[in-house]
Parts: sequence; structure tokens; C-alpha cells
Amino acid sequence: MADAIKCPNCSGNLIFDADQQMMVCEYCMSRFTAEQLKNTIVEEPEEDSTAGERIHKEQAKEHIRKGLGDQGVQFICNACGAQVVTDQNTSATFCAFCGSPAIISQRMTDEFSPDFIIPFKYGREEAIKKFYSWCKGGRWTPFDFISDKNIEKLTGLYVPFWLYNVESLVDIEGEGVESHSVTTGNTTTVTTSYYNAIRKRVLKWKHIPLDGAQRIDDKLMEAIEPFHFKAMKEFDPAYLQGFFAERYDLTGDDMKPRLIDRVKHYITEELEPSFKRFNKGFKPQKDNSVIYEPKMLYAMLPVWFLHYKYNGKDYHFCMNGQTGEVAGSPPVSRVKRIVLFFIILAITAAITRECP
Repeated sequence: MADAIKCPNCSGNLIFDADQQMMVCEYCMSRFTAEQLKNTIVEEPEEDSTAGERIHKEQAKEHIRKGLGDQGVQFICNACGAQVVTDQNTSATFCAFCGSPAIISQRMTDEFSPDFIIPFKYGREEAIKKFYSWCKGGRWTPFDFISDKNIEKLTGLYVPFWLYNVESLVDIEGEGVESHSVTTGNTTTVTTSYYNAIRKRVLKWKHIPLDGAQRIDDKLMEAIEPFHFKAMKEFDPAYLQGFFAERYDLTGDDMKPRLIDRVKHYITEELEPSFKRFNKGFKPQKDNSVIYEPKMLYAMLPVWFLHYKYNGKDYHFCMNGQTGEVAGSPPVSRVKRIVLFFIILAITAAITRECP
């Protein structure tokens, strides 16, 4: 059974309105904060159903329990009783029959229960504006690319992220080479100096985010960073209402090799300024650095997604649902390129004719 958060006034389904930062009832227009709605996730009461409907629902639930378990791809909508197909990692979705928001709470328990969540700050209308602005910024974007058909696919999704707190003891020793030249008349004197350079310090990072969903593009997620983690809240399913949500299929330990690569990159960035004096380079000879076991948190972070096809190719747009940072790959218009080519050709020809 899928859960829902009901309006205390009229029992209608509530959704989280990112623009108002409130839970809103679409029926009586009541508004509530997430804190006001603690412990209000409910299941559709069986006594409201006919005997036949109850039998049908029980058979459906028994089929899911026996045949599919938690890895199944069906849930029962608590608003209309329909069996809805969903991906096994989907934790919040909508009923395809009646449109009601639904939280599949059994997929967010135990190890899948998030520690924290950053609620959406940008709603759908703001995301659409950002998409239009992003498209217009593309010099080669096709004229017919922006369409209602594409906009309809814009989806608000809570992405599962692992957040790592990392400490590292950096201990690097190597040879730094510095060279200077002095010219007097026709003579140039080059002086090269060699130094034994040691860099030893403790570096710490907090909340390094890595997405834990295999099917989500890692580069896109990195492109819309950073998230502002001061706004992070303890996980409350109320914020999922009206959005989709994924649960992780890569554990925090699965992500550690990628984390180590990222931390090493951070270390390089941190040390680079101290090597600038070595204008001929620095060659590491000993590296006794240690990256200690990180502390992990599991959080749901807000992202607007749009996947679309254009001329048979796949393209992606995504936007940080908290900061509005966008990333993606817009298609290139061949027509615009051809038009520009002929414009340049005409200008070049005109200039050539004017030249004596």
C-alpha cells in the first residue's frame, strides 16, 4: 500500500509547494508546515471499501508480498485502489490513474531511511523559466526545440546522495625546480635551483556529495553543485509529497573509490598554490598521505530533470532544486550553422570586393 499525507481539514492529499515552502491542499487550499504534519502519513482505511474491493486489495497485496517482495514494481494507490507499476527504486511517485501523490514508505525504512533532506526551493514554474533561459543562451539551439511537449517532461526528483565527512593527513615530499634567466648584452645566464619540498598538513572536508543512483548521470550532478547544507533538515516524508524520489542502489561503501579520487583532486587543488614558485615543476618522490575512514550520511537532495529526444539523440537538462544552478547539453541546429556560414561568406565577399 502506498502512503499519503492527508489534509487535517478535508482529508484531501497534500503536496509540498516549493515556492511557498508549505504543504498545500489542492481541495480546500489549507496550508501547513511540515512540522505541523508530523506523524500524519495514513493508509486508506479498509472499512471505506466494499467487501469485493477489500478482497481485491488483499489479493493484490498478497501477490506483491509473495511474488515480488520489496523488489517488486507494483503498489496500491490509497486514493483509488489501482495497482500502479513503478521502478523498484522509486520511493515517491504519483498514481497514473488518479494523479494522487504517493510515498512507498516500505522502501524508505531501515538502511534506506534517509538521515536528512534538502527541500525544493524552486517550484515547477521557476524551473520552466530557468529552462527557457538556458535554451535561449544556447547560440545553436534549434528554433523548434522549446515546445510544450518537452516542458511536460520536466520532473522534480529527490536524488539519493551519500554525504561524506573526510579528514586527510597530507604528507608529500619531492623535488621543486626553479629557474631564472638574466640577459646582459648578448649573453643570457640561466640559473636553475633544486629544492627538497615537503608539504605536511591536515585537511578536512564536510558533506562531499556523491549520488547513489546508478541511472543518474554523475557528471550532471557534479555540474549543479554546490548544495547549501546549512538548509538541510532532518528527513521528513512530508517534503516528498508532489515530487518523485529515488532510493539508492549504490551503497556508501560502493562509492568510496569515487570518493577517494575526488579527495585526491581536492588535495592537489589545495597544494597547487604552494608550488607556484617552482616554475619548472614539482616532482613528488614520497607520498605518505593518509585518507581516514569517512563518516557517511544519507540524504535526499532536490533536482529538476528533463530528458528529451531530438532528431533521434538523447539530451538532458537538470537544475539544482535548491540553488537554481543548471547543467545539460542542448541540441545543435544545423540550420543555424548553415545560415551563419552563408552570412559570414557574404560578409567576406563584400569586404573582398571593396578591397582595391
